[in-house]
Amino acid sequence: MLKKRQIEQDLALKKLSVVLARYNKQEAARREAFELLKEETNLFEKKYREEFELDLFQTYDRYLERLEANAADAARKMEEMQPELAAERELVMIARRNTRIIEKLKEHYKKDYEKENQLLEKEELFELNSRIAGMEEQHGESGIIEERRKPPEEPDSEDEFPEDTAADLVSEYFRRLGLQDPRKKR
Repeated sequence: MLKKRQIEQDLALKKLSVVLARYNKQEAARREAFELLKEETNLFEKKYREEFELDLFQTYDRYLERLEANAADAARKMEEMQPELAAERELVMIARRNTRIIEKLKEHYKKDYEKENQLLEKEELFELNSRIAGMEEQHGESGIIEERRKPPEEPDSEDEFPEDTAADLVSEYFRRLGLQDPRKKR
């Protein structure tokens, strides 16, 4: 599910990059047209002061009008691209949001799974200690303090064991097997 969301996000980003590339190209064309218009206007004003010819004036006037039209056309195309650009940005945001949701759910389920595993391990240790205590009673081992043979009291909540109880269960398990707790060697 997460992989699917990441693929959707990548596709949305690709579509956005295509639209942005077209938009940036159009903006560069608009900028270039305005710069060219400015340069040609300055050049025309300079030539107009030095010499005045009617056909030169008309030619420059038509040329400047065409440059203005090109700049206006580029600006109009950019305006037309705005809704498409906004829509693609929205799709990317939605895809990212969905990916984050899946990642958070994945983390949540992982924590729940780890908590469940920890609970099952503690229950198994408790049962093993109970079995070992039962075997000791059958074989009549002596010298074991009665309190140590008692399994620790189970907590009220089913999904929470106190940490010290878990440590006691593990220690008790190793002790009953006649082994030293490897955690205490450190």
